[in-house]
Amino acid sequence: KVWELIRHKVNPVAACPRDVEDLKKRWRDLKRRDRSKLCRLSQGCGPPAPPALGLLLAPEELPPATAPPA
Repeated sequence: KVWELIRHKVNPVAACPRDVEDLKKRWRDLKRRDRSKLCRLSQGCGPPAPPALGLLLAPEELPPATAPPA
C-alpha cells in the first residue's frame, strides 16, 4: 500500500511514469549508491562525511569511525 501511495505521488511529477517494481528498484539503487559513497568517504578518498549522513543509516550500517559511542 505504501509503494502504491509513493507511485501516486511520484508519477505526476516524474519525467516518465513508473510502476511499483520500478520504484522499488530505483530506491535500492539509490541506497546502494549512497552506501558506496559513504564507504569511499570513510576510507579517506574525499572530504569527511557530514554528521547528518549518519541519520540515514542504522547504527550497524555506519562505518566504525562514525558510529555513535555505545
